[in-house]
Formats: sequence, C-alpha cells, structure tokens
Amino acid sequence: MSCADRWFTTAPVLIGWGLAQAVGEGPQVFQVELAAELERLKSQHGFEVRGIAQTAGARARAEGDGLLARLHTLLEDFDHVIVQTPDGGVERLIILGEKVAYVPQPMVETNGEEDAQVEIGEEGEIILPTQRKGVSHTVTLALEGPNRRRVQQALLVDTGADQVVLPSSLLGSLGIPPSSLRNQRVQTANGPVAARVGTLDGVWLGETQITDVAVAFIEDSRLGGQSLLGMSVLGRFLITIDDDNDQLILKEK
Repeated sequence: MSCADRWFTTAPVLIGWGLAQAVGEGPQVFQVELAAELERLKSQHGFEVRGIAQTAGARARAEGDGLLARLHTLLEDFDHVIVQTPDGGVERLIILGEKVAYVPQPMVETNGEEDAQVEIGEEGEIILPTQRKGVSHTVTLALEGPNRRRVQQALLVDTGADQVVLPSSLLGSLGIPPSSLRNQRVQTANGPVAARVGTLDGVWLGETQITDVAVAFIEDSRLGGQSLLGMSVLGRFLITIDDDNDQLILKEK
C-alpha cells in the first residue's frame, strides 16, 4: 500500500545511537539510517518487521508524534502494510519494496477453465503458485461477481487483513452495483479510510469456488495498486506458505 499521508512536528526529534543528521535549509529536518531506526523502534515497541533488508542504505525523515506517524513518515518512499492490534498498537510491519509509479492492472476475464498451474496435493490440499514481492507473496485468482463473469486479480497474501480488499475500479467488471454495498471505515497503512463493504459471489482457487466472501472496496489511489487476500478466504483453511518453492498451500480444516 502506498503511504500518501504525512505527519509533521515542529519540535526536533531525538534519535538514539547518533544516527540523526540535520539536512536542508530553513526548519531543520532530521534524517536517520532507515534500517537502524526501524530496528530501534521494533526493539522499543515489540512489533514484528518483515522485509527490513530492502531498506538497506536508505535514509529517511525522522518526524511524527506517536509510533504510527513515525513509521508512516520513515517509510514514505516504500510500499508497506501496517497490521495493528485491537487497541491501536502495531503488531506487524511488512515492507514490500520501494515505491514505483502506480499503473492500474488490466482487467482480464477468464473462461472459467482451471488454471493449469494450480495443483491438488496427495491429501487434497490446494497448491497455488505465488509471485514474490520482497518477502511477501502474491497469488493471481479469479474473482466472480453477480454477473457471473470471472476477473483475474493479483492479491497479496495477508493474514492480517480480515477481508479481501480490492480497488473500487473492479466494481464494474464484477457487476457489483455500489448501492448493494455499505459504507464503512477500515484500517490501512495510511490509517482509517472510507471503504464500501459487501460480499463476493465467489473466489476461485483453480476449480474450487469459495462463496460468500467478505470484501472491502477502496479507492484505487489509496491502495497504490495493491489488492489483499485476507482471512475471509484464508481463514477457511490451514495455511502453509512455502518460501522455497513459491507456493501457497491451503488445506481444509
């Protein structure tokens, strides 16, 4: 997810380990070694960080009141996901990589045939090939709306997301009328954002259809071109992510 919002503080921020460096003219802006500052915050606040190696050598602005604001500013040049705890703290930070220009994905309709790459294991588990984005995995699945057309979409595997999260531009292709959705605010890496929440008729895992899938639609620019495969699908299975073979393995509970 892209991080469009920024937070500022007028007071200098004290950074440990002698890493802070004032740069520029006018009001001082302090920069730090990004990886070292993330390690410091991780140690201080006790959250998990994935993908920190991708920030090696990068420097970032050290500003922001509170942990969330600090992380958003530090990672303004990186696509990232922040998974929060129920009380508003930070449970997990996933760094996907440096930002690239947002290019909407083309909408591709499928003919309903099984993807030849999807395998069925000896114990009936569904084995899906994944593509790597940093330390995270994406899968390309067919989504189905009330018009019965299937649209392929790449989704980031994210067990921290309660629902499938999709860009609003998919509503027309899936045949979902906006009037059938309810407005709700959901948490993203940018903080709470407006979403339209409803149900997908189906998510196809090869020939296996998962029905009545909770989904949240968010404006494309707020997602930075990223969709999420959340627990409204993943929670129905025992999940194994095979990093060595780039596979997502789903076994019925």
